Amino acid sequence: MSTNRYIKLIRYICSVLRSSHLPLYSCKYSKKTYTQHQLMAILLFREALGTDYRDVIELINLMGRIKVILQLDLVPHYSTIHKFMARNPSIFLRDS
Repeated sequence: MSTNRYIKLIRYICSVLRSSHLPLYSCKYSKKTYTQHQLMAILLFREALGTDYRDVIELINLMGRIKVILQLDLVPHYSTIHKFMARNPSIFLRDS
């Protein structure tokens, strides 16, 4: 059974984030709706696809397996990903 390349990419991103030093939440008072690992995975997925925030959220909504891998009960709004990007700037990620 072949696995979709997007699924493989998401699994790889999740495994790297689990071994990273990125905390699950930015502070103890955060809403805890989404973890920083989930948001970073979506952000890295967006970067790999070379698409914008709205398109990657729409794609995740259509692909139920990605939601399961990322353990998302509710897919974040595209502005949530954009605000996460603004809080965590990187020279390796581009803002679009």
